[in-house]
Amino acid sequence: MKKLFCLLLTLALALSLAACGGSKERDAEDASGNAGGDGASPFQDETLVVGVWGGTIESVLRESVVTPMEEEFGCNIELVLGGTSERKAKMYAEVDNPSMDVLFLNIYESKQAVDDGVAQEVDSSLSNFGSLYDFAQTGGYGMSIMGLGIGYNHELVTEPITSWKDLWREELKGKVALSTMPGFENDAFIALTAQAWGLDLKTQEDEVFAKIAELGPFPLFYNDLDELFLEMKQGVVLAAAIFNSYSNDYIEQGFPVTFVYPNDPGAILAKDTIVIAKNTAHEALAKEFVNRCIGVEAQTAYAENIFFSPCNKDVTVADEVAKKLVYGDDVKTLVTLDWDYILEHEDAWTDQFNRMVEGN
Repeated sequence: MKKLFCLLLTLALALSLAACGGSKERDAEDASGNAGGDGASPFQDETLVVGVWGGTIESVLRESVVTPMEEEFGCNIELVLGGTSERKAKMYAEVDNPSMDVLFLNIYESKQAVDDGVAQEVDSSLSNFGSLYDFAQTGGYGMSIMGLGIGYNHELVTEPITSWKDLWREELKGKVALSTMPGFENDAFIALTAQAWGLDLKTQEDEVFAKIAELGPFPLFYNDLDELFLEMKQGVVLAAAIFNSYSNDYIEQGFPVTFVYPNDPGAILAKDTIVIAKNTAHEALAKEFVNRCIGVEAQTAYAENIFFSPCNKDVTVADEVAKKLVYGDDVKTLVTLDWDYILEHEDAWTDQFNRMVEGN
């Protein structure tokens, strides 16, 4: 009887200690924030508003980031579609109470937003941050890379284009399309024209615009890619300054276009960048969203589906996809422009472009 009593006492003591240990583990788990006491997500029913472009960009973002996060966390991610100029204007106007928590901007808009204090500085503690190229770690979080180069109709252009200067060949006169102004493409084209022809943009601005005007009369100032590539297919346009990703998308559709990274001075670096609004009420969820966007899975989806080159160095793609991207060693050849100077002069350049170039 005494033996049975001792055995029962020992068993009761063991069960008591196990219960205490389990309680401590749950308390520690709750304090860490990794899981609530009831297993609820820390972002349950929270809504994150993200400003981004539409079309295929929206589709890939939903599939690779938005839907997985909503299913995992029970949160809501609302995408507000449109152009960067509208997003940027709202960001500045609503800085104290932003309606968008996360915004996709271009290379110079994002830098300006951070510099002006309406967007947060980058958080280098994000787990995927260290995998970004150096230039994708400043002025916001680099989402994708594009190279501004030349697309041309290879059926009608007799000699391959290899240099920016080739746009000034006689056979192309009156057949070169530029985008509408203002915008990245033309801001960059003004700067690269100066470099290609050895002109000092700061002291020979009129000469630079006169050189661009020599390409005229211009058949098209595009803001609709369908229109541009239709005109290129029909021969109204023979060549255009355009991004690699856009060109390769239409090349995949069968348009008779070749895209090249020209030399003198080289392809121009463009970077789609993500910023977090300075006073967002959903900072933790915003950072989780950004971290997913710059991770390998989302970056690979962008590369494989819409030919937007990855900012994450750990992404690997098949050779067939890689040749359509700015990828690997190609990244080192991209030319970074002085965007501080360009932005300072963009308004004046727009007036001069409209007067000297579009009027030609």
